[in-house]
Amino acid sequence: MRPDSDGRNAIIRDNLALLDIEAGSVSERRLMQLYDRAALILQDDELLTSEDRCEAFDAMFDRPNRIAPSSAEAAHPYLHDTAANDLLADKLTVCRFAAERLKQKRGFRLDQLLSADEDAVELAPSPKIAYLKNAYADTAFRIFSGVLNTPSVVYAGDFAQVCEEVYYGRADMCILPVDSSRDAKLISFYRLIDKYELKIALSCDVTSPDGSVTTRYALLRKSLELPRQSWLDAADASFLEFSLIPDEKVSLADVLRAAEVCGLYIYKIDALPLSYSDSEFSYDIILRVGEGGFESFALFLALAVPQYEPLGIYPHIR
Repeated sequence: MRPDSDGRNAIIRDNLALLDIEAGSVSERRLMQLYDRAALILQDDELLTSEDRCEAFDAMFDRPNRIAPSSAEAAHPYLHDTAANDLLADKLTVCRFAAERLKQKRGFRLDQLLSADEDAVELAPSPKIAYLKNAYADTAFRIFSGVLNTPSVVYAGDFAQVCEEVYYGRADMCILPVDSSRDAKLISFYRLIDKYELKIALSCDVTSPDGSVTTRYALLRKSLELPRQSWLDAADASFLEFSLIPDEKVSLADVLRAAEVCGLYIYKIDALPLSYSDSEFSYDIILRVGEGGFESFALFLALAVPQYEPLGIYPHIR
């Protein structure tokens, strides 16, 4: 490199270093404001559970001097990327501050944020489990029985009846296959899960005698329920599964970035075409729940992601 280039690069390096110092000072002051915003959110008991909470939360971040990602893109892609990343970081930081304070709130349950079901069903001391009898489902039942209190069986005539037993309250839980190493995601069974409004409580894998095919089975119930805290605290012990329809406010990349920051990592993503569109998709996302950060991400979903539906927070029994 020529001597004059070395000198100019040194000047640029020093100028960028000064800007880094200025940015650091701004970031510290920004954090204090975001902490105060989290405190204000927690003072509004209705916001966390209201139907328009995502709109209200998004409106909090509208500022007259903020460079909107859409307008910044016309100026320069760098400004667009910076504006979009700053907005996501602000929202996620508020959620992290709020989640830490919520964990200390007496009587607070995180599953209340993830589910609007006010009629959560308590499991019976010895739950009844419905399934279609076959060798693989029998094995799944034995695996699930290892973590349940003396469950009993209700055999059903077909898979729709399996779900109906739970939907109409004749059984507490049911067992369905949901994934296969040969056929991947079993769409028809997910449609049953959606139709009968079921939530995944546990999962396990059952492998064929010759070892050629492994099928994942889910134990389902009517309401969403958090696993015990020890499962959530153990790395790679539990999954969070939800469906997502991205929109102009929140992209798939935004949600996955937020998950990564909170210590959750992609296990599997499936894209399913929407019934009303040939060009838009719903994404079924399964994340591994790592050590810590789950509460922050759950609050981010509840406040910042309008079109998502939780399918389960569940341990995988190995």
